[in-house]
Amino acid sequence: MRRGFRKTAAILMAAAVLFSPVCTSAVAYAKGPTYTALQDVYYTKDNCVVYAEPAYTSMVLTTLNANLPVKVIGAYSNGWYRIDIGVICYVKMDSLTSAGAIGIKNNEDSQIADAQRTAAELGYEFVYLTLNKQKVIKKDIYNSYVGKKVILYAKIDDELGVSFKMLYEDKIKNDIDLKVTKTSSVDSEGARTVQYLFNNSVELKGQLAIFQFKTGYDMAVDIYPSDVDTGEFVMMNTYYTEFSEFAYAPITQVADIMIVDTEIPNSLTEGQRAVMADLRKGIKYQSDDTKEYRNTVVHGKLRKDTEYVDYEY
Repeated sequence: MRRGFRKTAAILMAAAVLFSPVCTSAVAYAKGPTYTALQDVYYTKDNCVVYAEPAYTSMVLTTLNANLPVKVIGAYSNGWYRIDIGVICYVKMDSLTSAGAIGIKNNEDSQIADAQRTAAELGYEFVYLTLNKQKVIKKDIYNSYVGKKVILYAKIDDELGVSFKMLYEDKIKNDIDLKVTKTSSVDSEGARTVQYLFNNSVELKGQLAIFQFKTGYDMAVDIYPSDVDTGEFVMMNTYYTEFSEFAYAPITQVADIMIVDTEIPNSLTEGQRAVMADLRKGIKYQSDDTKEYRNTVVHGKLRKDTEYVDYEY
C-alpha cells in the first residue's frame, strides 16, 4: 500500500508541474530606425562628413566642401541619409540641403539684399537657399532649422521671394513646393494684377512665410492670399511701397496669392509709414485682427509671439 501510494503521489505531482501555467516575463525589443528609399540629388553644406555606416562611431571616409551635388538613395528615420558617390556611404541629414547651394552668389541682387537686411533688423540669422529646378524645399531640410532663430530665404522669380521666419518648434509634414504658374494683366486704369498659383499648398502652424514682392516705387499693393480651404482670394492688407521697391506679405501658409498694385496719388502719413515698418518685419500679417481670429487653432499661437505689435491704421 505504501509503495502504491508513493507511486500515485509522484504521478500527481508530475502532472501538476506539467499542466501548471508557466509565468514568463515578456521581452520587449527596441525597434530600429525605419528606412525609406529615395532617388534625388541634394547638395552638401560646408564640412559635410561622410561615414562608412549610419553612425557617428563608424569610419569617416571623407569630408566634402559646400555646394557639391550628391545622389541620395535612402533616408533613415534617425536622421541619416544613404548616398551614392561612387561608393555607398552615409551622411547626417543636416549636412545636406535639397534647395541647392547655400550662400549668396550675387551680392548685387537687391531682392536678396533686402531680405537679408530685414533679417538683420530682427536679429535673425539669414540663410539663403538657391532653389533647384524642382523648386522644392524638402521637409527634413526645412525642419532642421525649426527652433533656431533663423530666416530661410528662397528667390522664386525676379518679382517674388519668400522668407521663412522660424518662431516655434512646429515642424511641417509635407515638402514646400515653390513652383508656380504666374499670370499678369493691366486694366484700363493702369492697375496691374499678378497671380501666383502654387502646385501644392502648405499651412504653417508655427512659422511665418514672408512673401516679398517687387513693385517699384510709390505703389499701393493689395495682397490677397487664397483661403486654403475654399481656394478663394481674401484681402489681407494694403502695403505701401513709398521709398521702397518691395511689398511684404507675412502669412501662415504657402498658397496661391493675387497681388494688385496701383500708383499712390499722395504721400504717406507718418502713421502709415510706421505701419509699413511693422509689416516689413513680419509682425502683423492680417488686417482682420480680431480676438476670434487670434484664438483660432491655426493662428492663435503666432498671435502670442513676443514680437507681435498691435496698432491702429
